Amino acid sequence: MSGRLTLLFKVLNMGNASTRPKGKYLNEIISKCTNLEIDDAIQIFKDFQRQSGGKGKLSEDDFVKVYIEAFHGKSEISALARNIFHAFDTDHNGFVEFEEFVVGLSVTEACLVEADQEMRIKKMKWAFDVYDKDRSNTIDRHEMRLIVRAVADVVTVELFLGEETPDEFADRLFEEADENKDGKITFEEFQKAAEHNDTLVNMLLPAPV
Repeated sequence: MSGRLTLLFKVLNMGNASTRPKGKYLNEIISKCTNLEIDDAIQIFKDFQRQSGGKGKLSEDDFVKVYIEAFHGKSEISALARNIFHAFDTDHNGFVEFEEFVVGLSVTEACLVEADQEMRIKKMKWAFDVYDKDRSNTIDRHEMRLIVRAVADVVTVELFLGEETPDEFADRLFEEADENKDGKITFEEFQKAAEHNDTLVNMLLPAPV
């Protein structure tokens, strides 16, 4: 596994790598991540331990710090990083533990085109949760604009914006996804839109340049 988030979390070297995860724990994680090999899990564990300073969990500020440093000090990435943090923090305790992190990685790095239906739904739900900042189970226009602005601030905008401004691009994506035109996007609407336009998902994983 060598996707964008995995590589991003190799950037810093915060402390010493810890011991490998215990066998039973490792097997439990592998069972939840069908696209993850044991050697990958061990390496991710070591990288995660470095990033967390050996604590085995990352606070929101720690998580954002990794992103900012990976993107060469561009603090604009923090808005996207915070939303991704909340999507990874599935138990909502204010920290991303290793299991949450590695399960999240296995979802984000699955290829939508090649993944089976179960993994496709998981990745789309992860992406939906990144947009849904207020956890209302819907995405509004403001939330869509916040994500697009954050991405546009740290990547070459011509790669996905073309001649549009970030807000124009966000509004177009929003209108395409808001099928019943009620001013909010449900997961079902998002899933249907992402099947036809994978930019909704892929732009959440910009690569540092």
